Amino acid sequence: MDQVWQEIRRKLQSCLSKGQYDLWVSSLELVGLEGETASLGCRNRFHIEWIREKLEARLLSAVREFFPLVKRLDYEILSTSPEPGESEAQEPQAELPRQIMMSDLIKRSGPVFNPRFTFDQFVVGRSNELAFATARGLAHGQSIYNNSAYILAGTGLGKSHLMQAVGSQIRREAPELRVHYVTAEQFANEMIYSLKNGTIDDFKAKFRTGCDVLLFEKVEFLSGKEKVQDELVYTLDELMYRGKRILYTGNAFPRDIPKLSTELQSRLGGILAARIEPPDFTTRIEILRKKALSENAHLPVEVLDFMAERVTGDIRQLESCLIGIIAKSNIQGVPVTLDLARQLTETMLDRLPKLTLDHIQQLICAVYNISMEDLRSAKRRKELSAARKVGMYLCRRYTTESLQSIGKSFGRSHSSVLYAINDLTKAMQKDNKIKRQVEHVSHRLDVSCLA
Repeated sequence: MDQVWQEIRRKLQSCLSKGQYDLWVSSLELVGLEGETASLGCRNRFHIEWIREKLEARLLSAVREFFPLVKRLDYEILSTSPEPGESEAQEPQAELPRQIMMSDLIKRSGPVFNPRFTFDQFVVGRSNELAFATARGLAHGQSIYNNSAYILAGTGLGKSHLMQAVGSQIRREAPELRVHYVTAEQFANEMIYSLKNGTIDDFKAKFRTGCDVLLFEKVEFLSGKEKVQDELVYTLDELMYRGKRILYTGNAFPRDIPKLSTELQSRLGGILAARIEPPDFTTRIEILRKKALSENAHLPVEVLDFMAERVTGDIRQLESCLIGIIAKSNIQGVPVTLDLARQLTETMLDRLPKLTLDHIQQLICAVYNISMEDLRSAKRRKELSAARKVGMYLCRRYTTESLQSIGKSFGRSHSSVLYAINDLTKAMQKDNKIKRQVEHVSHRLDVSCLA
């Protein structure tokens, strides 16, 4: 194998500049072959990263000429310990001058994770136990199909907590791994910036060859953004081919997110999906206990029971009510009682915004990626008609407005509204996909009142 590796290096030497070969390739070692993977030994982490980003394609091509079954390269840092039999008493040799690397001057930055969002601080219950086990398994490098998972949950139910817990855990256990934590919006904005400034190759290298763990939040933001979806598909293919770990979050199953490409739905639909449901009564009690403990506050049992029974929305709303009670108790210098809890909880719940026709229409425009002008226009394109039907149906369901008022807000007659509602109701009974899409928008309306 050593002789073959020498042949590979000679081949690379003939097609690289002397500087590139002497600095990056001459010190590479072939340390193993296993199945479709060839393992190469490098001097340090920076050496590995440079090879991955600049020379991996050429290296892989050269290796495959001699080992056709190899499909990927892996890297490890060569040991610098002395060979057996060497005397520690030998005269130390003068250390050769070392080229100063950029990594010596600039500490490579990474994502900053909230120290409160750890696995220890996450309350596990029946509503989230699969998502918790999935996230923790991915963080510890356990075998998960395709090394990828999708956590599905509404606002404030803990998906971002789990995402950051994964990042924090990997940062502690394997600091050498390159972890990229990004929302779909940040990914899209960075891609657009790179296109405008001629640095798209750097953007691709960052997420494809410069990434060991991708934490990707809020997939639903990509709805209707075709070019960004295409770029993400290429990125996911590269990462999955290289066996990298990927964790996504979203507020709906990929198949139910409007205007998501078939290719992206296929990538996201072919991995483990774990849903987080709203916490049940027992889990809400435990969340309150843990939060109160972190705030050094004592809550009577009857207060915990009342809050867990009364505040049934998301976790963020539950914790906000608790913090409000503790704050008022401290400011006024009075103990936490059931009356205090009842008074403050009712006040906070009453502050929640009430749904209006305009609010529902704005959400419809956001979900279907259309303008308010198009929604209220006379245009009859298929996607606009579908959005209007859902909007009218939800306006009737979530408000007390009359058919005439709803029709006026959409630029339609009351009979058109009634026809649209009846037509959509029948369609939902016959087609589960339509039903899931409407439920997805309904859920977003529910959580928008709690955010």
